[in-house]
Amino acid sequence: RSPQTGRMASPVRVIVVGAGSRGENYSNYASIHPKRMKVVAVADPRTFACTKLQKQHNIEDKNIFKDWQSIAEREKFADAVLICTPDRLHKDPAVAFAKMGYHILLEKPMATTAEDCVAIVEACTQNGVMLSVGHVLRYDPLIHKIKELIDAGVVGD
Repeated sequence: RSPQTGRMASPVRVIVVGAGSRGENYSNYASIHPKRMKVVAVADPRTFACTKLQKQHNIEDKNIFKDWQSIAEREKFADAVLICTPDRLHKDPAVAFAKMGYHILLEKPMATTAEDCVAIVEACTQNGVMLSVGHVLRYDPLIHKIKELIDAGVVGD
């Protein structure tokens, strides 16, 4: 952030790992707010998914990958990574990218076992990186209303 304005001097550079609907939706923020976020790389085994994000975000060919491991083999070249892989595949990339110093937005659920969750948190803590889990509906007014109804005993047992 700029000390004078409090605004970010340049956009946060992010890598999208998993270019399915979640990865695509998260990356749309960069299209809406280009001064805040720039997608600089994408990893997905499906060529069509990578191509779609590549075109949308003008990603260089050298930053298109079939898997997250190929990114982890390179020197750090972004600020953060959006991990939107299938649930059972969250732990390994999260731990690897934390060790590299990438801040992480991890699609929910964090992991499929308590042990994997602990490993992710430990890696982030030990490497001083921020971790956020994308519980995107947590703040939705409809979800709040449903919770109120359940708590009031109107719905459920």
